[in-house]
Amino acid sequence: MSSARIQAPYQPRLHLASLLFFIALAFLVLNPLILFTGSKVGGFDFFNYHWNYWWMRHALTNGLPIYETNNVFAHTLQSNNLGYHALTPFWFPLWSALEPTLGTLWAMTFIVVVGCVLNGYLSFVFFRREGITPALALVGGTVMQVTPLIRYFYYNTHINLMDWFWLPATLILAQQLTRSAERKSILQLIGWGSALGTALWGLTLTDHQFPIFVTFLLAPYSLYLLWQSRARTWLIAGGILAILIGAVLLWFAGPLPYALRFEGELAPGDVSERPGIPFPCGYFQVNCNNTVWWNWNVPTLGGFATTVVIFTLIISMIRHRNLRIPRRWLWFVLMLPPLILTMGPQITVFGTEIPMPFRILYDQTNGMFKMPWRLAPIYLFAAMCFVGLSWSALLPRKPSPRLAVVAVLFFLLAADARIYQTAPLEDVPPPYTFYEAMRQETEDYVVLEVPTGVGTGEVLIGDPRAIQLQFYTLTHAHRTVNGFISRAPVESFWPLRTDDPMLSWLGQRRDLDATFVENQFRERIPLWPIGYVVVHQDLIGLESATNQEVIGYLNQLNDLLCPVWVEGKAVVYRTNWHPAGCPARMPDETVPGSYTIDIGSAGDERFIGWGWHWSEEIAGLTLRWAGTYPQTDLFIDLPPGTYSGEIVAQAFWEPRQLQLFINGEAVSTKWRVQPGSLQTFTFTLPTDTIGTGRDLKLTLAYDAVIVPAEIGQSADPRQLAIAVDRLTFTRQVEGS
Repeated sequence: MSSARIQAPYQPRLHLASLLFFIALAFLVLNPLILFTGSKVGGFDFFNYHWNYWWMRHALTNGLPIYETNNVFAHTLQSNNLGYHALTPFWFPLWSALEPTLGTLWAMTFIVVVGCVLNGYLSFVFFRREGITPALALVGGTVMQVTPLIRYFYYNTHINLMDWFWLPATLILAQQLTRSAERKSILQLIGWGSALGTALWGLTLTDHQFPIFVTFLLAPYSLYLLWQSRARTWLIAGGILAILIGAVLLWFAGPLPYALRFEGELAPGDVSERPGIPFPCGYFQVNCNNTVWWNWNVPTLGGFATTVVIFTLIISMIRHRNLRIPRRWLWFVLMLPPLILTMGPQITVFGTEIPMPFRILYDQTNGMFKMPWRLAPIYLFAAMCFVGLSWSALLPRKPSPRLAVVAVLFFLLAADARIYQTAPLEDVPPPYTFYEAMRQETEDYVVLEVPTGVGTGEVLIGDPRAIQLQFYTLTHAHRTVNGFISRAPVESFWPLRTDDPMLSWLGQRRDLDATFVENQFRERIPLWPIGYVVVHQDLIGLESATNQEVIGYLNQLNDLLCPVWVEGKAVVYRTNWHPAGCPARMPDETVPGSYTIDIGSAGDERFIGWGWHWSEEIAGLTLRWAGTYPQTDLFIDLPPGTYSGEIVAQAFWEPRQLQLFINGEAVSTKWRVQPGSLQTFTFTLPTDTIGTGRDLKLTLAYDAVIVPAEIGQSADPRQLAIAVDRLTFTRQVEGS
């Protein structure tokens, strides 16, 4: 039987109506992503794909190879190989066309919507070409568009893995190649062979896993077409042409050369830890083991597809004489390998753990294919072909019964898939104007984001939110340490875990070695070079001792770093390498000649050293408690001269002695600070003590601290000595 005979006639109105249906369905499924574009994003990995396209445009604009970069992991100095990175160049032309007008967030949402629509519509097209009735083909397309596991990709901005339209697209092209071979038309054979080869190139540019995905169906289906064909030699020639074209394109316009020269050890991983779909509940309910469908580590397929397959199989056995469509058994057989592989490395049956074939696939891909559940859409596609072909023959020819059955199927599918249930969305990272200022600077330097964090497809090191700071590269356009590369040698990132005193401490993974870290700063600032250090206090923890340690330590490195911007919860330090230099760390001049540090107010991070706790607002006043260390520091600059000063403070719980020093020299007597209310204490700063007025270190020394939790005053575990509201420095006129 010729392959041409299995294809239903083309019906333009039907296809237009189905396309509109899948567009409407995409808006129904994705409406939260669409409505909140600009303020929300889908999933943890969103930053990676935005960066991908920014990097591609940056590289192409500046004549750089797109598959080599040190824009992220800049600490390695050498270029990192992106041969196995999920760069997803396939969607780049669409992003680059939309981004200048719509912005990257809307451009990415548009891509997700297009991918969602294509998943449903192209599946429908292939199902119709196989001879499935329009209504059942519509059901099958809906399964490929809204199944919870597939929706996971949309809601995590996985534009590299949401693209299941490649399954029907390559199968349709294989059909067309077969038709051209049977017609023995050289031009058509070359045309469709080239189209299939280009598709193989495109799906590999989408993600390196898609050649594995489509092989499960394309290879056996092509053999089936070859077996049926009357022009096998022509068809083999067309297939060879397609493979050659795909390989040539991947070599000259793809990642193949870089993938072949990829070197280095990947992060260790045990195959037994790879998440498969839980057996059997993951195939029969959405909330398997009381989880939700958007959890990658406990995936669920929902119950619709597997239940319908089993029911269809039972009916097929009962009424096998009425089902003369042998091709449907081809699809039944094709669905079994991906179904079995989705179960993961092992399943447990009646308490016995049984190893599964996924272990073979894991070994054959050298551990690079780590997510068995990603094969589930292949199973779904083949299953819908089996179900659709079976029921196209079983259902009565009259429209009414067919519509009734299809309506019931749609209802069950919608209920099982929980179409109206959306995954949580993440807030768009806050926009900072200082990144815009960095963008205007033409110097090539590293923006060191704190806390530090890097990630690959195998492991995340540090706070995952810190890895997302790669997103800011789109704004500042400079190199950074923080970021994500899908596959990278462990030597590129593993030392950041705990072995690097500076980067590990800045990521809160080891304690501070003050001298060693300072020496690393002195070496790396000119070597990398580092232009700015951006401290994200909200990621470290505003009310954490670590945050005050980081700010206090960086503030004391006066000859290396200087705070230049405080915006929101971010504190930005410029390095001494930067050509713009460091501005004076001058307190606000509240009245002419009078300079005030309002402790606890926004921006006081420019001045505080070690020993301060977090900012608090009490009775309308902003202040900070001191006491973490035996003394507490402030760092300021003042114009040269003689100053009279005031400090407004109060003690905690009991009277406390307090004395003020500047650059180690006492400038006050020992004051007795009382608890219960703020008091004002005065001091004098002689001209000789001030000197040039640069890099002044003020030290508040107190005699003891008290922990509220230890005296039963509250559960507060902090060491508290005094609270400070403000310090004022008033320049004295000569002769006064």
